[in-house]
Amino acid sequence: MRAYSRNGLWPRLGRALFAVLLVAGWAAIAGTASASQFKRIRDISVSCTDGLTCDVSAYNAQSEVYTVIFRRTARPEAPVRLVLGVRETLTAGSSVGISIDGRTVLQIPVSDLSYRAAVYEYIFDDEEQISALIAEAKAGRELRVTYRSRGLDTGSSFSLSGFVAGLIFMDEVQGRVGREDAIQAEGAAPGDQGAPVRAIAAISDLPFQLRGEFRDSPDAACGAMDDELFANLGGFEAHSGGDTWLIGLPCGMGGAYNQPYAFWERIGSSLRMVPLPVMTEEGPSTDNVAWNISWDQDKQELSGFFKGRGLGDCGVYNRWTWREWTKGHVFILAESRAKGDCDGDPAGGPENWPALWPPE
Repeated sequence: MRAYSRNGLWPRLGRALFAVLLVAGWAAIAGTASASQFKRIRDISVSCTDGLTCDVSAYNAQSEVYTVIFRRTARPEAPVRLVLGVRETLTAGSSVGISIDGRTVLQIPVSDLSYRAAVYEYIFDDEEQISALIAEAKAGRELRVTYRSRGLDTGSSFSLSGFVAGLIFMDEVQGRVGREDAIQAEGAAPGDQGAPVRAIAAISDLPFQLRGEFRDSPDAACGAMDDELFANLGGFEAHSGGDTWLIGLPCGMGGAYNQPYAFWERIGSSLRMVPLPVMTEEGPSTDNVAWNISWDQDKQELSGFFKGRGLGDCGVYNRWTWREWTKGHVFILAESRAKGDCDGDPAGGPENWPALWPPE
């Protein structure tokens, strides 16, 4: 058990930890981490990045094809992509078969799949065939994938229990409920409405004024990130009213369980960086980044949880509100909590830890 002394309301997580938390702002730290919304519904998992790219996934940990994912970005009318997570590459010249409850729905030549070697994923983009598969899966109980790998013909089975509820949750997160472009919670509203949160999936998609901050250079604020890492972490642009948007972007490489994000306000074509108020051992201060973030568009709230270690049983939790001010928007620190003892007890989660702000 790791224990740290306390000085007033502020837990001491150790000099090294606070050096990272309070002054690392723009530093690059080896490793990667990702923040996302997540929900488990029976045998289906749904995870969404802060840019609202969502995966509805079924798993079979015992198979070489171990996951089947239905992936969709947040933009209006975005197609669904079929993604197969693999442990071994599929045999060239072979085919992948997908059936629902014993009925063959798709037969896909491996040559029609694009392979992302860095993450061991095969991707299929035929919108019409994927729509047919989703329709069958909604009414089905089991999805089976047959394939050839390492010279053997084999198959993987996946439970579809919770699949429809997973689609509904994805529609809810992406703001599609009641719209024509919803997968499950469809309605009459046109699908070309502007999405309140837009995914930023590539550095090339950034406003040109910000791209220099992501170049591979020692003086770049958010450097050392390539497009693939950037896309996996998930950047976003959230509507704040009128022609004002909040941009949140992964900034620098994170550690094994901590990833920093930086923020800008965009009004039309004008951008300015937005600092975040924090509580320190010396009193109120500001930081340039938040860690392991989650954005709530309806409440216009940002939360961040810097983990003292991977278990999440210690660290610092902050929650900010995004509010209009005299000449734009600012972050207001609504809540700050911390736990300094890395003792294996999460103590009800960071939202229940001792308060740094407002004082108890």
